[in-house]
Amino acid sequence: MSGAARAGLFVSWAPFSRRTETLARLFDLDLRFVSTPWPKRPLTIPIKYPWQTVATARLLRGAAQRELWVMDPPSPLVAMVGATARRRGLPLVVDMHTVAFYAREWLLLRRLELPALRRAAAVLVTNEPLARRVRSWGARAFVLPDPLPEPPTGLGEPGAGGEVTVVATYSKDEPLDLLPEVARRLPDVRFAVTGDPHGDLSAWPRNLRPTGFLSDEEYWRQLQRSAAVVVLTTRPHTLLSGGYEALVLGRPLVTSDHDVLRDYFGDAAVYAAATTMSLRDAVVEVLDNAATLGGRIATLRPARETEWERAAARLRAAVGRPG
Repeated sequence: MSGAARAGLFVSWAPFSRRTETLARLFDLDLRFVSTPWPKRPLTIPIKYPWQTVATARLLRGAAQRELWVMDPPSPLVAMVGATARRRGLPLVVDMHTVAFYAREWLLLRRLELPALRRAAAVLVTNEPLARRVRSWGARAFVLPDPLPEPPTGLGEPGAGGEVTVVATYSKDEPLDLLPEVARRLPDVRFAVTGDPHGDLSAWPRNLRPTGFLSDEEYWRQLQRSAAVVVLTTRPHTLLSGGYEALVLGRPLVTSDHDVLRDYFGDAAVYAAATTMSLRDAVVEVLDNAATLGGRIATLRPARETEWERAAARLRAAVGRPG
């Protein structure tokens, strides 16, 4: 299907986002990741943002969709797409990721995007505490957790590899510094950490290994053959993509002990505080109770899919799509 035939245009300045990719597919959106060849570093912003602004302006000039969607952050992109939506009289949907509520740079630039947020047909967030913050700004908040992703077929037998996979991007909110000591305290458990490793890993014990960059299919295979999946964050209102991925694969899950994660996963996951002993105990518990937790997570999946479809129907109505 051509871009002009789709219901909307979804613009992101991230190199990739599984949430964005899945939303675009489910809402029939022409997705454009306007990324650059330069790495994600503060020093590259004076080069990247002007380049992305020009590329996005060209993209918006050629857009013929009935809706405009934008990933937030960054704030300058939200302001730019919001101005285009206002000028053309098009519905605007802002998908506001949790980092936009916590990172200092986006807090400082909030005023830049507030007019667009307040005019938007919907500002999407993943949970009610964040929705309350958005409503306090005078904007229309919609709670829409990540849609459950669709893994590729033919991934192999669940748990066949026996490793505990830690889903990581090496972001500041991931307490990965706990892993070496946890692995040392569990010498019979093999751990794999996804993503491109940062820093000196010489202190990592032999049963803790980085996978390095994995293709999408390799990544799904790694999760499928895992005895359990661990996904951690220190941000209290963050729902994690790795948790959704464990859910659709039916893999036992350890995640951070935050209210929004407990609300979403209930008794289908094991929860850990950001301490060595808490994480060590959670890994032991998830491995000892893998069969029970796998059954619970399999039961949870259809309930969460039904809830998501209802929320998506409300969003379609908000942007004026036919029912």
